[in-house]
Parts: sequence; C-alpha cells; structure tokens
Amino acid sequence: MQTNYRVLIVDDIPHNVEILETSLEDKYVLETASSGEEALEKIPKFRPDLILLDIMMPGIDGYEVCRRIKADDNLSYIKIILVTGKALVEERLKGYEVGADDYVTKPFVIRELEAKIKVFLNLKRSREIDQLKTDLLILFAHETRTPLNGIIGGSDLLMLDDSLDESVKQTVHLISESGKRLLDFIDKTMFLCELKSAPDLKRNQQSISFILNGIKTKLAKEAEDKHITLQFGNENEDVVFVADWVKIEKAIHYIVDNAIKYSKKDQEVLVTWEKNDQFVSLKIKDEGEGIPPNWIDKIFDEFAVKDIVHHQKGQGLSLAISKHILESHGGNITVISEPDKGSTFTLKIPIS
Repeated sequence: MQTNYRVLIVDDIPHNVEILETSLEDKYVLETASSGEEALEKIPKFRPDLILLDIMMPGIDGYEVCRRIKADDNLSYIKIILVTGKALVEERLKGYEVGADDYVTKPFVIRELEAKIKVFLNLKRSREIDQLKTDLLILFAHETRTPLNGIIGGSDLLMLDDSLDESVKQTVHLISESGKRLLDFIDKTMFLCELKSAPDLKRNQQSISFILNGIKTKLAKEAEDKHITLQFGNENEDVVFVADWVKIEKAIHYIVDNAIKYSKKDQEVLVTWEKNDQFVSLKIKDEGEGIPPNWIDKIFDEFAVKDIVHHQKGQGLSLAISKHILESHGGNITVISEPDKGSTFTLKIPIS
C-alpha cells in the first residue's frame, strides 16, 4: 500500500534508478534525478521526505548535494541515505560530516534498504510531531499571556475594593490565583522548551550566599502564609564561582518552593550547603508527606503527575526544569525520601 511519503532517487545510472523505482513505487511517491544539479532543482518543488543519494556523479557529487541541503533551514528536515559502491570508513565518515543520516553500499539488499527507509521516515515523523507540539505551546503561550495578565490584574484591583463582601472577595481571589497558576504553567513550559532546544549558558561570577538570600526573601511570604519555618544554614559561609546564575537560581527556587508547597502547616524547610574542590552540594530538606518509593525514579520526568485525572498541585515541570539546568552545567539533582517523614533534594553544582 502506497503512503504519502515522498522519496527522491538521485543516481546518474538509469539501471540503478530502475531497480529502486521497481522496489519502492508501490510504497512511496517517487521522483528521480540523474545529477546533483537536477536534484537541487527538483527538491524545493517536490519536497521529499527522504533522498536516496548516489555519491559519485558527474558535476556536483552527492557529498556537496547533501551539504547544501543540510545547510538550508527549509530543507534540513529531509532524511538522506547515501548510496554508493564505496565502503571505506573514511568515505562514510565524510558522508556523516556533511549531514547524511545513513549509508548503504552497492550491491545492497533491497529489504535492508526498505527497512532503513522506514526507520528514517518514522524518525522524521517523530521530529515533526515534536516540532508541532513546540509550535503549539509557543502559540498558546503568546495568545494567552496577555488576557491572563488582564484577568490577574483586574482581579487584584477588585480585591482592593472595600465595598465587596468577603464571599465575593474570596471568589475574586480564586480567579486571581487560578490565573497565576496557569500563567506559571505557561512560563515553565516555555522555559523547558527553551532549555531543550537551546541550552546555552550565560555564565557570570556570583556568590552562593547572595543567591540564597535572594531566594529566602522571595519565598518568605509564601512560607509565612503556610506557617512554614524557612531556615537557611551556612549563612556565615560563602563561595564564589562561575555559572549561569539566572538558571541556577531558578532551579534552587523551584526546589525550595516545592518543599514549601508540599509541607504541612508548622513544619520546617531547611536549606544547607557544603563544598569540595569540584562541587557545591546544596540540600533542601522538608518534613512533608514524602515521595512513594515507586515514584522516586519518575519525579524528574517532564509532566510527571502521579494521578493525571485528579492532580491539583502542579504539572511536574519544576523538577524536570531543575534537572535540565543542573545537567547542562555538568551537575545533577537527586532525592532521598521517606513517606510521612519528608524529602531531601541534593543539587550538585560544579564550581571548577
């Protein structure tokens, strides 16, 4: 049964083209080219999903065709399998260097080639689905941020109206808090997409105490509202090192914020740290309900939620973001937890 996938066959020997056409015409939409120049001319109009590209051709060879395709952002999504009689390792490495996805040598087994084509078309489809998800998230974020800010701002203004009775104020407060939660989810989702697609680090020098004092100030009211004692140890010690402190601060903030969020009234959240020649190990300990043993390995997954139908407190993004940030610095994040006794998260941040 033929699919809608488009395959371009590029070879200057008509017999080779005929063999491939006979084998593939019942499965894919095919187009052919007998030279590199003809292939580059047909690609923008035909828009192939995959190219079977001979290397040795008169004029522009397969390496140069591959290089030009992968250098074009509008065409780089195309999967390319080089087809050639050469089997030297150096020739294969050259193909990968110019962007080829795979390599088959003549004479090839047609069933093996068909299997490779299927694999790379599936990979291309997965990439397109991931890109579509990202594009939709970006569109959703842009389209909802402005009305959400209006909802939150309007609700906060209504809260200042003394003429409203207490029940109405509670409803307005609920509207504001719900808007803030949704806006926070959007911001975290966008930040996670950014970390995964372009994890560039903008490093500068800063002290760990300065960062922790800032986090303590930002979260003081939240802790106070929940009657949580937010305790920071090592306040008389310090270490200065280079990192992307904007991202590191977010990671620490998210973990401390989670510790407060999941702690019960009148409990304590303790933040301490120690260092050696290579790492600062930051520990955030809470006295909350703890994490079930069968969930420990899953909590750093993106959108990890124990009960997707009934969850209320969050979408699991904070831990996934923190993990990405720590690993992009060459560090890591781990957790030790006991049900009903609390959890201790350890963030290892390289200082060398």
